[in-house]
Amino acid sequence: MAAFAPDAGETLAGLIERFSPSPLGTAVAPDSAGFLYIDRPKFQQVFANDLDKDEAAVLAAAQKPIAGSIFGEAVTAAAWKTIPSWYIVSTQDNAINPDLERFMAKRIGAQTKELKASHVSFISNPNEIARVIETAAASVSATSK
Repeated sequence: MAAFAPDAGETLAGLIERFSPSPLGTAVAPDSAGFLYIDRPKFQQVFANDLDKDEAAVLAAAQKPIAGSIFGEAVTAAAWKTIPSWYIVSTQDNAINPDLERFMAKRIGAQTKELKASHVSFISNPNEIARVIETAAASVSATSK
Protein backbone atom coordinates (compact mmCIF):
# COMPACT_ATOMS: atom_id res chain seq x y z
CA MET A 1 0.00 0.00 0.00
CA ALA A 2 1.75 3.12 -1.26
CA ALA A 3 5.14 1.64 -0.35
CA PHE A 4 8.58 1.38 -1.82
CA ALA A 5 9.43 -1.77 -3.80
CA PRO A 6 13.12 -1.45 -4.68
CA ASP A 7 15.08 -3.97 -6.69
CA ALA A 8 18.32 -5.52 -5.43
CA GLY A 9 21.06 -2.91 -5.51
CA GLU A 10 18.66 0.07 -5.50
CA THR A 11 18.34 2.70 -2.82
CA LEU A 12 15.20 4.54 -1.83
CA ALA A 13 16.93 7.83 -2.64
CA GLY A 14 17.64 6.54 -6.14
CA LEU A 15 14.01 5.61 -6.68
CA ILE A 16 12.80 8.97 -5.38
CA GLU A 17 15.18 10.82 -7.73
CA ARG A 18 13.61 9.13 -10.79
CA PHE A 19 10.38 11.09 -10.32
CA SER A 20 9.65 14.68 -9.46
CA PRO A 21 10.05 15.36 -5.78
CA SER A 22 7.06 15.25 -3.50
CA PRO A 23 6.21 17.73 -0.75
CA LEU A 24 7.68 15.17 1.66
CA GLY A 25 11.16 16.46 0.90
CA THR A 26 10.36 19.85 2.41
CA ALA A 27 8.36 18.36 5.29
CA VAL A 28 10.95 15.96 6.69
CA ALA A 29 12.95 17.24 9.63
CA PRO A 30 15.94 15.54 11.28
CA ASP A 31 16.47 15.27 15.00
CA SER A 32 19.84 15.48 16.74
CA ALA A 33 20.43 11.70 16.38
CA GLY A 34 19.91 11.61 12.60
CA PHE A 35 16.36 10.30 12.70
CA LEU A 36 13.73 11.85 10.45
CA TYR A 37 10.15 12.79 11.17
CA ILE A 38 7.46 14.71 9.31
CA ASP A 39 7.07 18.25 10.58
CA ARG A 40 3.80 18.27 12.51
CA PRO A 41 2.29 21.36 10.84
CA LYS A 42 2.93 19.77 7.41
CA PHE A 43 1.89 16.24 8.36
CA GLN A 44 -1.72 16.33 7.17
CA GLN A 45 -0.90 17.88 3.78
CA VAL A 46 1.93 15.47 3.06
CA PHE A 47 0.93 12.23 4.72
CA ALA A 48 -2.78 12.22 5.53
CA ASN A 49 -4.59 14.73 3.32
CA ASP A 50 -7.77 12.64 3.22
CA LEU A 51 -8.18 12.46 7.00
CA ASP A 52 -9.79 15.10 9.16
CA LYS A 53 -7.59 17.58 10.99
CA ASP A 54 -7.95 15.95 14.40
CA GLU A 55 -7.12 12.44 13.20
CA ALA A 56 -4.11 13.71 11.27
CA ALA A 57 -2.94 15.63 14.36
CA VAL A 58 -3.03 12.45 16.44
CA LEU A 59 -1.01 10.60 13.79
CA ALA A 60 1.49 13.47 13.62
CA ALA A 61 1.95 13.43 17.38
CA ALA A 62 2.31 9.64 17.53
CA GLN A 63 4.61 9.18 14.52
CA LYS A 64 7.83 7.26 15.03
CA PRO A 65 10.95 8.65 13.38
CA ILE A 66 12.97 6.63 10.89
CA ALA A 67 16.72 6.44 10.45
CA GLY A 68 17.74 8.88 7.73
CA SER A 69 20.42 6.45 6.58
CA ILE A 70 17.84 4.03 5.13
CA PHE A 71 17.42 6.23 2.07
CA GLY A 72 21.01 5.59 0.99
CA GLU A 73 21.29 1.89 1.82
CA ALA A 74 21.03 -0.49 -1.12
CA VAL A 75 18.55 -3.34 -0.87
CA THR A 76 20.25 -6.74 -1.02
CA ALA A 77 17.27 -8.79 -2.26
CA ALA A 78 13.83 -8.09 -3.70
CA ALA A 79 11.13 -10.35 -2.26
CA TRP A 80 8.78 -9.47 -5.10
CA LYS A 81 10.94 -11.51 -7.47
CA THR A 82 9.94 -14.76 -5.78
CA ILE A 83 6.44 -14.18 -4.42
CA PRO A 84 3.15 -12.99 -5.92
CA SER A 85 2.61 -9.28 -5.38
CA TRP A 86 -0.28 -6.86 -4.99
CA TYR A 87 0.08 -3.09 -4.89
CA ILE A 88 -2.25 -0.23 -4.01
CA VAL A 89 -1.39 3.09 -5.64
CA SER A 90 -2.57 6.06 -3.59
CA THR A 91 -3.29 8.67 -6.24
CA GLN A 92 -3.35 11.56 -3.74
CA ASP A 93 -0.11 10.53 -2.01
CA ASN A 94 2.23 13.41 -1.23
CA ALA A 95 4.80 11.24 0.54
CA ILE A 96 5.63 8.92 -2.39
CA ASN A 97 4.96 10.20 -5.87
CA PRO A 98 1.99 8.20 -7.31
CA ASP A 99 3.90 7.90 -10.62
CA LEU A 100 6.72 6.20 -8.72
CA GLU A 101 4.15 3.92 -7.10
CA ARG A 102 2.79 3.01 -10.55
CA PHE A 103 6.31 2.39 -11.86
CA MET A 104 7.13 0.04 -8.98
CA ALA A 105 3.79 -1.79 -9.21
CA LYS A 106 4.24 -2.38 -12.94
CA ARG A 107 7.86 -3.45 -12.59
CA ILE A 108 7.05 -6.05 -9.95
CA GLY A 109 4.15 -7.39 -11.99
CA ALA A 110 1.72 -6.68 -9.17
CA GLN A 111 -2.02 -6.99 -9.26
CA THR A 112 -2.66 -3.26 -8.89
CA LYS A 113 -5.53 -1.16 -7.60
CA GLU A 114 -5.60 2.62 -7.55
CA LEU A 115 -7.37 4.47 -4.77
CA LYS A 116 -8.05 8.17 -4.47
CA ALA A 117 -6.25 8.28 -1.15
CA SER A 118 -3.32 9.74 0.75
CA HIS A 119 -0.29 7.79 1.95
CA VAL A 120 -2.40 6.33 4.76
CA SER A 121 -4.97 4.63 2.55
CA PHE A 122 -5.26 1.84 5.09
CA ILE A 123 -6.84 4.37 7.47
CA SER A 124 -8.93 6.38 5.01
CA ASN A 125 -10.09 3.39 2.92
CA PRO A 126 -10.00 0.35 5.22
CA ASN A 127 -12.73 -1.60 3.40
CA GLU A 128 -10.99 -1.27 0.02
CA ILE A 129 -7.67 -2.29 1.57
CA ALA A 130 -9.28 -5.30 3.25
CA ARG A 131 -10.78 -6.43 -0.07
CA VAL A 132 -7.38 -6.33 -1.77
CA ILE A 133 -5.81 -8.29 1.10
CA GLU A 134 -8.63 -10.86 1.01
CA THR A 135 -8.26 -11.24 -2.76
CA ALA A 136 -4.50 -11.71 -2.43
CA ALA A 137 -4.88 -14.24 0.37
CA ALA A 138 -7.50 -16.21 -1.54
CA SER A 139 -5.37 -16.21 -4.68
CA VAL A 140 -2.27 -17.46 -2.88
CA SER A 141 -4.30 -20.02 -0.95
CA ALA A 142 -5.87 -21.35 -4.15
CA THR A 143 -2.51 -21.77 -5.91
CA SER A 144 -0.91 -23.59 -2.97
CA LYS A 145 -3.51 -26.39 -2.98
